[in-house]
Parts: sequence; C-alpha cells; structure tokens
Amino acid sequence: MSGPIEEIKKERERFVAFAFAAAEIFFEVNDKGKIVFEGGAVERVGSGEGSLIGEPILDQIDEDDRDVFAALQLHLDHKGRIGPIPVRFMSSGGRSLALRLFALKMPGESSHTFLALRAAPLGSSAGGEINADPETGLLTRDSFMDLASRTMKDNPAGSNLYMTAIEVDGIEDAKKRFGPKYMRRLLKQVSAHLKTLSVDGEIAGQIDDKHFAFLHRAKSDGTQLDKSLKGVDENVKLKTAYSTLTSDMANESEDQVLRTLSYVLNQFCKDPGSVNFDTLSTAYEDMAGEAQRRVVQMRNMIETGTFKMVFQPVVSLSTNEVHHNEVLSRFDDRMGDDSPLEIIRFAEDVGIIEEFDIALCHKAIDYVRKMKKLGTPLTLAVNLSGRTLDSGRFVQSLMQELSAGKEVARHLMLELTETAAIENLEKVEAVLNDLKAMGYRICLDDFGAGAAGYQYLRAFNVDYVKIDGTYVKDMNTPGYRPTFLLSIVRLCNDLGVKTIGEHVENRFQADFLRSLGVDYAQGFHFGKPDYSPRTD
Repeated sequence: MSGPIEEIKKERERFVAFAFAAAEIFFEVNDKGKIVFEGGAVERVGSGEGSLIGEPILDQIDEDDRDVFAALQLHLDHKGRIGPIPVRFMSSGGRSLALRLFALKMPGESSHTFLALRAAPLGSSAGGEINADPETGLLTRDSFMDLASRTMKDNPAGSNLYMTAIEVDGIEDAKKRFGPKYMRRLLKQVSAHLKTLSVDGEIAGQIDDKHFAFLHRAKSDGTQLDKSLKGVDENVKLKTAYSTLTSDMANESEDQVLRTLSYVLNQFCKDPGSVNFDTLSTAYEDMAGEAQRRVVQMRNMIETGTFKMVFQPVVSLSTNEVHHNEVLSRFDDRMGDDSPLEIIRFAEDVGIIEEFDIALCHKAIDYVRKMKKLGTPLTLAVNLSGRTLDSGRFVQSLMQELSAGKEVARHLMLELTETAAIENLEKVEAVLNDLKAMGYRICLDDFGAGAAGYQYLRAFNVDYVKIDGTYVKDMNTPGYRPTFLLSIVRLCNDLGVKTIGEHVENRFQADFLRSLGVDYAQGFHFGKPDYSPRTD
C-alpha cells in the first residue's frame, strides 16, 4: 500500500511525462526577463555550450520575432496562458530554429513566466497555398480569407471562435513624420500583437493599408488588442476602431462562410461603424438581404435599359486606324460604389448575367443602326458570357435578339468571356456556328490566361483572339522573353485567326506587339473608354 509520499512522487512523474509528451524544451523566466530554470533539450537553443540560466530570454529569440515575444508578455497579464504560437529561437551557429511556444503565467505574487517549446515548421498546417508578408508575417487578404473560412467551417459547435476586424489610423502618418523605416517598424509591432492573440499565432492578416483582421478564442481579445495598440508607440498616436463577431456557421458550406467573411470585411473597410453584427450568421442574413436588393435594382436597370455604354478603340497596328470599338458598361449610383467590373461579377455570381448580356446586345444593335442612319457606320464588340451561351433558359432569347439584328451583323463582333463557365462545349460550338452563319464575327477573350484557352480555340471557329493583358504587362519586367506570346501569335497565324493585344499603355508595348506580328491593340495608349466612339 503506497503512502502519501509515493502518491505525490507518482503525481509529479505523471505531470513531467505529460509535459514532455507535449513539448521538448522548458524555461522559467523571472520578472527581469532572465532564465531561472531550464529543462529538456535546451542544447538546441543558444550556443549549445552550457547552461542558459541567468541569460536574458530575449537574447535567445530571433531578432525578427522579439516583438512577438514582447507582445506575448504583455497579453499574458490578461490571458494567463497563450499558445501555441510560432516563435523563432537562435541555435548554434547563428541559425534560426522554428519552434512552437506555449506560455503560462501563474496567478499570485510570482510574476514568473513558464515557457514550453516544441519543434514545428512555421506556417499553417491547414493546407492550401498560404501567402504572408515576409516582414510582418501577416497573411495577405486572400490567404487570410481562405484560412479563416476553413477554420470557421471546421470549428466544432460550442467551441468559442471569434473574428475581429480592426482599423488602425496613424501608420501612414508615421511614415510621413519619421520615414518608411520607422513605419515598417511600427507595422511589425502592430503585427506582433495581432499574431500573439490569434488562433495558433498565425490566423491574422492585413486586409489593406490600415485594416487588419484575426481569429481568436476569447471574445475579450478584440478589446485587449484595441487597448494594446493605442500604447504601442510613444511617438505615434494610433486611432483604432474594431468589430468582433462570433463564428457560428459551422453547418454552412465553406463557400458561404467565405462569401460572408468577404462581405463583412468589405463593409468594415468602407465604414467600420456599419458593421454591427454580433455573429457571422447575422452578417450572412444581412448579406443575403443586400444581395436581393441589388438583384432587384439590377433587374430594374436591365428592364429599363438605364445602364450606359462607353467605347474603347481597338486599333490596327499596321495602319494605326480604328478597327472597332469595344463596348463597356457604366452604371448609375443605384448600384452603389462598386466598380463596373465588380457589378458584372455580381451579375455572374447571382445568375443574372444572361439577362444583362441580352440587354447589352439589344442596346448595341440599336446604336449601330442609329449610327448607320446618321451616315457614320462603325463596328462594335460586345462581351458575351460563356454562361449565357451555355444557358438553356436564355440562349434562345439571345438568338432571337441577334437574329432580329442580323442586318448589322457585320458591324457587331461578339467577344466570348467567362469561358470557364462553359460546361457543354458542343452546345456552345453549335450556337457560335449559327451566329457566324448570320454574319457575326466571334472573338475569344483573355486567351492564354489558362490552359483551357487552347481547348476553346480548337472547339470554336473564332475570327479573333484577344491575348490576355498579363502578357503585355510582363513586357516591363527586366529580362522579359516573349516566348509564350510569340507561340500564341504563330498558332493564331497558322489558324487564320487575327490577334488583339490588350492593356497597351505605352508606345514601347505597341511597337513590341507590332514586331511580334500582333494585328490589333487596345489600351490607354490608343484611348480610354469614352461615351463617344472613335471612328477616325
């Protein structure tokens, strides 16, 4: 029969075993920041040549992560326990050692901090491509959205999870007053607090220049972050506004969570005061209501034809004459502050792009007829979504509209966009062949943006190919080689398909395209979109 002493020994051994099962290195740090106890594989940290007792813990941490440790010490007073968070320590030879750190501050008079470290690669284990700023360690907007939505979707019901978005004013002012180096230092300090309070020390991101967001487990972390940032730098007064939401959409699809998260952050960046949701699900309901209102507004705009057309010239590189004008759309204030591209994407997302395409074709045909009567014939190019051509509901209405206008078909080019939405290639091929039989010419947009473009070029009998604008933008890159662009031009030449280069902003790009044999070009170098088409 074991006595009290034996039971105490067993209990102690049990806790030691648990500790080593979870971590490999242990430090106790006093209120002066010096190590007073070490245990485990401590030789992996520091020079590896003797005890670290009496040494400052900060000296053992990679210089780039010392802000994180300073933030950790501050927030331990509030939280008591933090971790795991990624922190890089120094090892023998001056190399950086990636570790995961757990920190505990016991209640009571003692202000000692207990650290448990284990080896782990930096970077999230959640899968997928994760991009972070190399200087601050904060996730990019897209990476934060992806990782946060997956975490929210997988979060078990009843397990606390929150997202806080925060606006930080004053960072740009620091740059003006003290220079870019000081501003980057300040941004690193702000980032350290975000990462320290975030789930796994990683799910924190920078949304734009002054807006940030992070996932966390304690609801009060948002308030704590707000307080800590206001005193982060004695020379710069940071003004903050924040909003915290409870994650409660575990039963929804990841796509719904992602869309809701995007909606919340977009609203917050426009006006922090407008985000007054307590939970992600209430934000989803608001988003759904807002989307429905926008659908009604857009349908009304389509039915009344109150959207406007602007025209951007497409010029022959051999003659410098205008070959045709591309029709672009402009919308009034009823559609909000979104750009025309965002409104078109919204129409695609909610399934009304087909109705808009038909309305745009109707308006363009009427315009060509009017100009013809005025004795100023011109050729226009109208965008048609692949969704419309592949739609069982709307393709017949589209064909009726274009058939009614076939007397101006040789003055109207149909530019096929959103080809990724096409599911039935044979069906779309038949539709395009019928349109060509009416006299319409077909252009394949954004060619080269993905491998599927070659499949569409093979399947569809097109007259023109508009080369994706990234190929033109890349011309400004040092060491640029036009291998892929040249292969596209040669392929199109062999097929008898004319080529158009877009996003041409200067003479160098225009001359380069001409030298490669590209037939036409479009971009600000030749003219910005205007309410009156260029015909000269």
